[in-house]
Amino acid sequence: MAFKKLANAITAGLLAAFCCVPALAAAADQTGKVSVTLSYVRAVKQTGSPDPGHDKDCTDQLKQPTSKYIGMPVSTSYSIDPDTLIESATSSFPSPNATKPIQLSAKLSPLGIAGVYAFGAFRPSALPNAYVLFQIGLDFKNPVSTFLVLNEPSVGYNCSISSSKSAPAVSDFASPAN
Repeated sequence: MAFKKLANAITAGLLAAFCCVPALAAAADQTGKVSVTLSYVRAVKQTGSPDPGHDKDCTDQLKQPTSKYIGMPVSTSYSIDPDTLIESATSSFPSPNATKPIQLSAKLSPLGIAGVYAFGAFRPSALPNAYVLFQIGLDFKNPVSTFLVLNEPSVGYNCSISSSKSAPAVSDFASPAN
């Protein structure tokens, strides 16, 4: 009789453990949707380092009707499992070409950078002349979207626009934003 009670207790314990494992795994996933506005413009050299001498040129460029990034809202949906580091993200935004008002999206790939959850799409089909970057802190706070608008190499600089004034420069995107 004692053996039967022991067997039933073990069976119940194992059943409870196996039933709860998927629930625990699902609880580890962090999903969310954040919205930010692109506001802070800076010029960067082809190497990615800052080029403050062309900041005004970039501001003028990113205000144009065919390249309207200033004030652009960006929504990013993400799913991150901090335990397995299985991550995905997609950013959605209006077309920067104001003469073609459509909603665009870019599927972002995890960048595997320490200290933040960082994602990027490099020349996505939605924006073939730009990089779309997104990062969020390990505490799932301080989301930052940054777009790098690529100019012709002969121009000598590219234009970065971000939702955060303290966003890292393109050359050190791995640094957590304050």
